Amino acid sequence: MPLHYVDPHNEHGRRYRAVESFGRSRPGQFVSRHVVFRIDPWLHRATGGRYPRILGTMATAPLTSMGAKSGQSRVCQLAYFHDGPDPILIASNWAKPKHPGWYYNLKAYPECQLGDQRFVASEVTDSVEYLRLYTLAEQVYAGYRDYRVKTAHIGRQIPIVRLTPQSSAIRTPAFDPGPRLAARTRIGRSVPGDAPRPRSR
Repeated sequence: MPLHYVDPHNEHGRRYRAVESFGRSRPGQFVSRHVVFRIDPWLHRATGGRYPRILGTMATAPLTSMGAKSGQSRVCQLAYFHDGPDPILIASNWAKPKHPGWYYNLKAYPECQLGDQRFVASEVTDSVEYLRLYTLAEQVYAGYRDYRVKTAHIGRQIPIVRLTPQSSAIRTPAFDPGPRLAARTRIGRSVPGDAPRPRSR
């Protein structure tokens, strides 16, 4: 399914901000962690990639990566936005002490897929670029500001991952869309970069 382009500079309407506000609340966080992540992947596929955008909330897409330890395909639903042609992922993990599993997967195996497009992942390490991108992330979802403050208290800096488009001519065994891969793929948690919804990621 085509990857929807998410412009972080777009203005958001009342419905978007209302859902965003709920997502930042304690009940919203609970719903996001214990309910939404279970249904996100299925609704995304059932609506041809239009969910959850059709609800007037932030976009998500399935990230397919190789398990850092298992070497098997892993899929999780993540929120994202674009910086030019590159999707940007925020590894907030709801401000938990540890980074999300998909972050370690991409560190071990940078080649990945978001939606139906292939990319190569790289962590943003330049401090100026990091600040610029995190500021854009907070424009997309204000809850990232909450996560930044919470993780700062425990000494954790939330990673930012840039996905650079990979030539469609390049094929890797990890993402050969054959039946064996499909059989091995399992749906993981919806970790908005993990912005909460009914809305990160």
